[in-house]
Amino acid sequence: MTKSYSAPYSAPRAAAWLIAAALVAAAPQPASADSAATTPGHDPLLDEILAGPEVKRLPNSGRGMPSVMGPFRDTLNMEWLGQIPNRELGASRLIWTGAAFLSDIWGWVSPVTGDEYAIVGHNSGIAFVRVTDPRNPEFLGTIATVNTKTLDNWWWDIKTYNDHAYFVSEVHGTGVGVFELTKLDGMAAAPAGTLLDADARYQGNGYVAAHNISINEDSGFAYLTGVTKDHEVDPGFVEEGMVILDLNGDPLAPTEAGQVNGRDTHDAQIVSYHGPDPDHAGKEIAFVFNGEDLTVGIYDVTDKQVIDVSLDSSITIAEADYAGASFTHQGWVTEDHRFLVAGDEEDELFGLQDPRNPYLPDSARTYVWNIQDLDNPTMVSSFDSPAASIDHNLFARTDPATGREFVYHANYTAGVRVTELTREGDAGTAQIARLAEIAHMDTEPRMSNNHINMGYNIWAGPWGVYPFLGSGTIMASDGLNGLVLMRLALP
Repeated sequence: MTKSYSAPYSAPRAAAWLIAAALVAAAPQPASADSAATTPGHDPLLDEILAGPEVKRLPNSGRGMPSVMGPFRDTLNMEWLGQIPNRELGASRLIWTGAAFLSDIWGWVSPVTGDEYAIVGHNSGIAFVRVTDPRNPEFLGTIATVNTKTLDNWWWDIKTYNDHAYFVSEVHGTGVGVFELTKLDGMAAAPAGTLLDADARYQGNGYVAAHNISINEDSGFAYLTGVTKDHEVDPGFVEEGMVILDLNGDPLAPTEAGQVNGRDTHDAQIVSYHGPDPDHAGKEIAFVFNGEDLTVGIYDVTDKQVIDVSLDSSITIAEADYAGASFTHQGWVTEDHRFLVAGDEEDELFGLQDPRNPYLPDSARTYVWNIQDLDNPTMVSSFDSPAASIDHNLFARTDPATGREFVYHANYTAGVRVTELTREGDAGTAQIARLAEIAHMDTEPRMSNNHINMGYNIWAGPWGVYPFLGSGTIMASDGLNGLVLMRLALP
C-alpha cells in the first residue's frame, strides 16, 4: 500500500484531554434565572434551556458542571425514555477536574430472565444498571477503580462474552477486569455508593494497561488495543500494539494467544468473516483503526502469533488511508461484511482548515468503505453531519423488523445521531452505499454544536452508544449527564 496523502498534524491527545478536563473544572454553576441580569458574561439562553419544562438541572455542589436531565429539546425522531445521572451511578469527581465523567458503554441480556443491562465506564470504575424498564433504570453497583488519583480514569472500555464482562482501562494495575454477569439477576436496586468486586483481573505476561478491548464472540478471542506492557517481562512488545487473549478456557483466567505490533492500534472490530471475498472466507479478520498511523488496517488473525507488521506483513491484507486523516479512531462493518463505516476523531477537531491537510471537514464526517474485496478496500462515500462536533464511537445494525440499515453515532456535543445506510442497486451486489441522517437527540444542551466551546475543544456529550438490545432501547453514556436511554420513533 502506497500512501497517497501526507501525514497531517495531529494534536497531542493527552494535552487535549487535559484542556477538556480543566475546562470542565473551571465551568461555573449555571446561574439561576433570577440572577441573569447581574451575572457578568451570563448567557440567558443557558438559563432558558436549564429552567425549561423539558430539561431539569440537578443540584450539585462545588466546581464542575452538574448533570442535566431530559427530555431534551433538540430531538428528531427519537424518544427519551429515562436516565441515571453520574452521581447516582457512583461516579465521584475526577481528581483535579471537579467533575464526574462517563466513558464507554456496553450491554448484556440475561439468558435466564431476559433482563437487559447497561455496563457503563466512569471515572470511579464500572457501573451496572438494569434497564429492562428503561423508564425506571436500576443502578446495581460499581466495581471501583484501583487508583482514584490518576486522570487515566477517563478511559474505560467493556465488552462481554459467555455471560462475563471484560473491561480495561489505562489505569496501571487494573488489569483486564472480569465479572460474572449472571450475578446481576438476583440484585436489587442499590444506592449510589454500592460497590461490587471483580471476579478476576488478568495481568499476565507483563500486561500493564490497554485503551480498548474488542471480542469476537464467534471465536472467543479478545483483542486488547493500545496496550502498555512491562518491557522487562515482554521485551519484544511494541508500545500501543494489540494483545490477543484466549477466553475459551476458564472465563476468569484468560491466556495470551498472540500479538500484533508495529501500529498504533486504537480500536478494532474482529469478525469471523462471511463476506463476499472468497479468498478470506471463514477466516478471523481484524479491522483495526490505527490512530496516529492514519490507516484502517485489515489483518488476518486466524493463526494467532506474535508479529510486528512494520517488519513482517504476512498477516496484512490491506492498510487503507484516506484524505483528511487526522486520527483514525473507530468503525464497524455491516452485518453482511460488505461495507465498513468509520470515524476520525480529530479531522474536524478545531473546525478550521490546516494548510498541511486541506481535506479537513467542517463537521463530523463518517467514511464509508466498500470492503467486498478485502485486499482492495475502497472509500465510496462520506457523510458530513449537519451538526458540527467531534465524532467518537459508532455502530452499524440492521433493524430486525424492517431490514433497514442504521448507523448509531456518539457525536459528543451534538449528541446521538442516527443515519441510514442506503445501497445503490441490489443490496447483495451494490458497490456504493451512502448515509443520510434520520434521527438525533442532543443529550448535552449546554454545549453549542461547534468545535470550539468557551474557547476550547471539549469532549462533553455522549462518549458511546449501544444499539443492540432486542427491546429497541438505545443506551448512551453521556460524559457529564449520565446513562441516557432512548429509542427511535420514526414516522
